[in-house]
Amino acid sequence: MAQVATYNSTFLNGLFTTREFEFINHMDSDIQKIDSMLASEEHNRDLIVTFISNLHDASSQDLSDTLVKLLADVENTFALVNENIELLHTKKQYSDEINKSVVDLLIKAESENNAKDKFAQEILELKNKISNYSNFVDESNSKIFLNDIKIDNFIKQNIEKEYVESFSLNVNQSTPQTTKVPAESKPVLEQPYTDTCGFAESNSTLLVSEKQKRVYLPYSKKEVLKYLEQYPDQYSSFEDVVRQEFILPLDFYMKHTVIARFRETYALIRDRESKSIIEAFKLAMDMMFRYDLNPAIIAACKTQDQLENYLSCLERKKLDEFTDFEIRFELMPMKK
Repeated sequence: MAQVATYNSTFLNGLFTTREFEFINHMDSDIQKIDSMLASEEHNRDLIVTFISNLHDASSQDLSDTLVKLLADVENTFALVNENIELLHTKKQYSDEINKSVVDLLIKAESENNAKDKFAQEILELKNKISNYSNFVDESNSKIFLNDIKIDNFIKQNIEKEYVESFSLNVNQSTPQTTKVPAESKPVLEQPYTDTCGFAESNSTLLVSEKQKRVYLPYSKKEVLKYLEQYPDQYSSFEDVVRQEFILPLDFYMKHTVIARFRETYALIRDRESKSIIEAFKLAMDMMFRYDLNPAIIAACKTQDQLENYLSCLERKKLDEFTDFEIRFELMPMKK
């Protein structure tokens, strides 16, 4: 649009006020600023999700009151970030519409030898769009500015200082690329692998074993081969995928069950279902305090439908009707 507008600057200048003309001339640079601001807000959103997902490394002290406060702060901050993102997307859409209207007007004017009298109605509509957008920009910029103060304060004061320093939380501050736990930060089993479930081509049983202090997740041959295909540098064999992805320490799920439920629900909705960050976050927050829901069961679910099916059976006290996979608990004998 910039080249067309420059070529027709005399024509445009005769149609619009100085402020409107300046607005049109700076349209392209304004869109670039919006893109930059969007990238920053999306980084903040990913940082908040990563922070919660890594809270499983927190101290084993009783942090119930602190955790409740943290989650309330996180939810409020997450809402502010999403409000900013929505405002910025609206600004960009509005800007694109005006951009297109200006280009269309210039093309018509060029074909009609700048006969601006023929386009009086279009010019009036464009002026109204610019006026409305200018008002929206002023209001949204003020809102985004105030939201950013609260967001930055939460990230600096809460994530970096209060919770990290007070409770020795292991939080990666870099921009997360995926919600899946990176291979290098996954818990490593201290004891050698015991071939309890075997290296069968598939496993349809979730085994939560207190005796072995491990959780064996169900898997299919197709799943394992997909890992090998997508991450050939991370896994050396079929068995290696099973060991790394489907056999995990019991503490990974049971040491901090509230956080584990969030992490596994978020991964299910965001990674396996490929749904939006907002959808994943909301459902993960809903599942966090479901104390009747074992986090390993969420991890074993391949789809949201499976999780909802399990919850339905759980609420109706008809767990025998859940057939998506078998669930076994191997408990330590009670002391006399």
